[in-house]
Amino acid sequence: MARRFAAPVLLAVLSLVGLLVCIGCASQQGTGGDAVSRCTRARVLSVNDGELTAEVLILEPPGDSSVAWGTFAKGEEGQADFSGWGTDELPAVGSDVVLTWIGAPDEESSFPIDVYDWKPTVDFYASLDEVREVRLTASMLTFMDQESDELAADFADVSDLALEARADGGDLVLVFTDGQLEDYRADIEGTLEGYAASLRESDEVASLKIADDHTGMTIAIAPALLDKPVLTGKAFMGIPGMCITLQALDGVADWQFDVTVIDAETDEEIGHATLPEESLTIG
Repeated sequence: MARRFAAPVLLAVLSLVGLLVCIGCASQQGTGGDAVSRCTRARVLSVNDGELTAEVLILEPPGDSSVAWGTFAKGEEGQADFSGWGTDELPAVGSDVVLTWIGAPDEESSFPIDVYDWKPTVDFYASLDEVREVRLTASMLTFMDQESDELAADFADVSDLALEARADGGDLVLVFTDGQLEDYRADIEGTLEGYAASLRESDEVASLKIADDHTGMTIAIAPALLDKPVLTGKAFMGIPGMCITLQALDGVADWQFDVTVIDAETDEEIGHATLPEESLTIG
């Protein structure tokens, strides 16, 4: 008996449910009196070049930031005033930015925001040394039957998953804070464990071992497992997808994944392949 398994597997990048949530205000002491410097993360909805204003939607700052944030409620929309800035210094529509202005310590944040400084959100967190970049290479995405531009758009729809997601040729570049990266890794590890558990619970699987560095798996199976395409498709091929994603989180670009299949009845090897160069034939 011989079976070939194709490589594609969906990347479970959006299993976290993301919402646009509340924002805050910084508590750094200003230069005069009781004034404080406040920060707000927002998405630019529209820009009026003539009036030097922008309509913005309040976003949530990542929870692990060392900056204290203020009192705008989640999803609030209002105007940001860029008076004194030139039209070529305004943020672009759709951009994710951190706006800074001066206010009183006990004062509620309110619109319009009188902006005296702003930065793209990634640049703001980079200045705090709180940015971590992950690259999912084109070969990884091809293996998982994914497109970099489509995944970048998916990440952009959920603002708290990452600070930024962009297509770079066929690669996907993700920018995280430390906390976001930890959450993303935990989500991928949880999905991997779910796939592994579904196989280990099968009567046709005698054992399953995944390498600690996520570079391979060895599975001992009864031949009857091959007649369960739903199980083998989702779980069996899902494991390499999650493992190479974890390799990417560890900075691996030239990834590989070894698959070894053992006949549980005879203890003989019935299939082996090093992905992505080889395809797996079992028989």
